Amino acid sequence: MQVDGVLECHECSIVCEKVVYPAGCLAGNCRYVYAFRDEGRVYFGCIEKVFVHEIDLEAFHEIERTKGGFGVVKASRQPLESCSVAVQSCFQCAESPLCRNLYFRKRDRRETEALGES
Repeated sequence: MQVDGVLECHECSIVCEKVVYPAGCLAGNCRYVYAFRDEGRVYFGCIEKVFVHEIDLEAFHEIERTKGGFGVVKASRQPLESCSVAVQSCFQCAESPLCRNLYFRKRDRRETEALGES
């Protein structure tokens, strides 16, 4: 668990975590996205550190053009209202493939989807 909110659930045999879609940040022109150039490459990230990774923009666009797209990154703090959020099961078991903790899945009162293993 993080200080900013509950980002992981360990209440059953399935470990789940909140994730965000960086593609949603760019598509929605999120005001918290920043970009910088380093050695000829452009990187972007979240100024509020909802995700801590700085992502290579060119590589991101190349991956986005593939069937699965770029996908998700783990949330490092409670997502903002503007974030595209999901709950991802880190592993599945025969008992249940998705997080059963509705409080965790709906904590921020936004619809979230549960992502299974790819």
